[in-house]
Amino acid sequence: MTPSEEQDFTEFVQVHGNQLLRFARLLVPDAAEAEDVLQTALLRLVRHWPRKLDSPEAYVRAVLVNLAKDRGRRSHLVPVPTEADPDSPEPGPDHAEAIAARTHLDQVLAGLPPRQRVTVVLRVIDGLSEAETAAVMGCSPGTVKSNLARGLDKVRAALKSTLSMAEETAR
Repeated sequence: MTPSEEQDFTEFVQVHGNQLLRFARLLVPDAAEAEDVLQTALLRLVRHWPRKLDSPEAYVRAVLVNLAKDRGRRSHLVPVPTEADPDSPEPGPDHAEAIAARTHLDQVLAGLPPRQRVTVVLRVIDGLSEAETAAVMGCSPGTVKSNLARGLDKVRAALKSTLSMAEETAR
């Protein structure tokens, strides 16, 4: 890789890194695992960087999806994320609701099978079309529709269960 290509790659990571990490974090609920998955995806991208890919961001997203699916297939080998790291400092009260909402979203997404989780993240959270989602996932638009329908049903059920428990607690 030439110094110019290295500089271009560094700029790409600076511009798109946070967005790609957010995407990886939605696909892989454990923060450390998400960072590892993103690092792997970027390593794969750097090997192809000199070829001047048309859309390096789309390439990284596709790699992230594939890595998340692979991770889901081997979930029995992956440790389950813990609720909180006891050594980490407690967040300030201003962020409590955001953290609680994020934790709840992570739990709901973690409860979905890998393909449904990827579909929900791509369609609902990232706002990709059915065709774009199908292209990233390497499947048909019909598969995207069925995965999305099943995934959203499970999300609704999880949210309904949470609301029911909250109402019972409030009484």
